[in-house]
Amino acid sequence: MTITSSAPAVLLALVAQLPGSALASQSGNLSDYYLLEANAPICVDQNLPPQKRIASCTLIIDSALHGSVLARMHIATVYLGRATAFQQAGDDQAALRDFDTAAKSDPRSTLPWIGLGNFYMAKSDYPHALESYDRAAKIDRNDPVVYDDRGTVLEAMGRHAEAIADFTRAIAHDPQDTSAHSNRATAYLASNRPDLAIPDLTEVIGDEPANGEAFYDRGTAYERTGKLDQALDDYRNAVRFDPSFAPAAAALGRLLATKDPKAALADLDAAIQLDPKSPALRARAMLYLTLDRPKLALPDFNQVIANNGNDNIAYADRGVVKATLGDFKGAVDDYSRSIGLSPSAAVYVNRGDAYVRLKQSQKAIADFTAALEIDPKNVLALLGRAGAHYADKWLTASLDDYNRAITLDPTNATAYFKRGNVHLDLREFAAAFDDYSASLKLDPNQPLALFNRSLAATHLGRFDEAARDQRRAVKLDPSLDTGD
Repeated sequence: MTITSSAPAVLLALVAQLPGSALASQSGNLSDYYLLEANAPICVDQNLPPQKRIASCTLIIDSALHGSVLARMHIATVYLGRATAFQQAGDDQAALRDFDTAAKSDPRSTLPWIGLGNFYMAKSDYPHALESYDRAAKIDRNDPVVYDDRGTVLEAMGRHAEAIADFTRAIAHDPQDTSAHSNRATAYLASNRPDLAIPDLTEVIGDEPANGEAFYDRGTAYERTGKLDQALDDYRNAVRFDPSFAPAAAALGRLLATKDPKAALADLDAAIQLDPKSPALRARAMLYLTLDRPKLALPDFNQVIANNGNDNIAYADRGVVKATLGDFKGAVDDYSRSIGLSPSAAVYVNRGDAYVRLKQSQKAIADFTAALEIDPKNVLALLGRAGAHYADKWLTASLDDYNRAITLDPTNATAYFKRGNVHLDLREFAAAFDDYSASLKLDPNQPLALFNRSLAATHLGRFDEAARDQRRAVKLDPSLDTGD
């Protein structure tokens, strides 16, 4: 509820409660009554042009200043209506003067302070908005509108717990306040408590069964709690009740991606048609990438970046697409743009991998090192740097990194295999044999690990084991048959 929706009720109730004869007896004629009856609805009708509303409010105010029947509390409401009209007309100074006059005319009313709070909220001036709502709360501690509006500004300031407390107070005073339920759900989602958002959104949907956005929000909550079937149902309802709401179609497409890619693409296509800047564009690109259709993903990521040239994630994702297509130089360019906007360990690793493919090992090592400075426990960075060191024949440095990677992830079959290769090159055959065995225990179907273990076994004089490993390796990959 906004203050302007309360003002019409006050003015129109005033007109209804004062019959013409009463006004005539108080003012000596019926002119005040007719002026009020004609202008009150215009003064507060937000569908009318602001200047027309300002003129009607001003007529009532001028009449009151010359001794009409309007009491101070009622004239406060007219000042309030004119303040909102001035605000919509862009005359902030006049609006502020009228809000101030309204507050002084009726010090016991919360409406001027709520209106002033809304004025500041519209300008994202949250501290002044909060101060205004606090003043309203001191006047009336039982007004749900005050708590709902103050909760909204607290949520905008990121003070989720305080916002939830205010929305809860609003609901306690008015259990049917769907706005407070919806707002509290938003705060629960923002504070990563989706399970608590679901009952509030269910309450909203119960009161407004065709509210597509409420279905979308509840679908989001269900998805984040792992209840994917319920999420799908809600996203479908969101699309059904509000076909123009692109985020719902995008979410439906994203969620269907693993279950029914064809249906997912149809939903994402529909969302993009509704809004070319929809999040569905990124979701469709990622779906194409998942479906191993990178050529189709590329134009979507191009458009995402065209829509927002500062989207560091889009540059990183497009870099992945280019790398998948074998355009490693293009991938490096995109990863570099992403890092320039917002450095991250993952993108440094990806750019390092691209440099490896371009045989620029020193640049690769620098990137893997940069990733480790951000995230010292990044196993992929350790593996990447170990591989780059190995390519440059820096076997000791490579071994150190593989040791660190295995300490962090002792179930990584690749790390054991590659460390085994380092030991093999260092002619540490027993250590190599043990690493290949550890790798094969985690993943038995590795032809290269079997073949290399056979080499280590041969050097250790374990010829029967070597022969068995070679037979198994060739069975898995006939190209390894040396003819021996």
